[in-house]
Amino acid sequence: MTKENIEKISIPSTALDAKDMTPDEKKHLSSFLLEKGFTSPTFYLRFFQKGFSLWEIMGTKECKRQFLAIPEIAEVLKDHEAAPDTDDDGEGKSLYDMACSDEPGVFYACLKKEKGLCTRFFRFMQDKGMCMGVTIKRFSSDDWKPWEQEGITSLLREYMSK
Repeated sequence: MTKENIEKISIPSTALDAKDMTPDEKKHLSSFLLEKGFTSPTFYLRFFQKGFSLWEIMGTKECKRQFLAIPEIAEVLKDHEAAPDTDDDGEGKSLYDMACSDEPGVFYACLKKEKGLCTRFFRFMQDKGMCMGVTIKRFSSDDWKPWEQEGITSLLREYMSK
């Protein structure tokens, strides 16, 4: 995997040409990504046919971070104290603090407590290639494969550093 290939695959919906990597390079990269939740069919489909959506390139952790960094979003969530129905750990914390948590489902649950934030998040994720139905389902459960959380660009950089 070359720097040029990382740049190319980091463009949404852009696949590599089969000749961009040797068979041995494909095998080694595929093995590395299998540990991150990829399957062999997903590897070939994404790298050599379809490419990746922007959210897959960035990773869900980065998507959450960027959304929470939008000043109006951060302000609304910081001004709202966590509701009493949250667990004891949420007492005295703002929804912003809670939304920054890596605990499964907490981010989306916090957005649902403020009118209009889910709609803003749907649009935010739609711009990154994820439709509303998938956004609701996947962020509600927070059931992500490691590669989806970290993003393909981050994983390719990790791979290159080894």
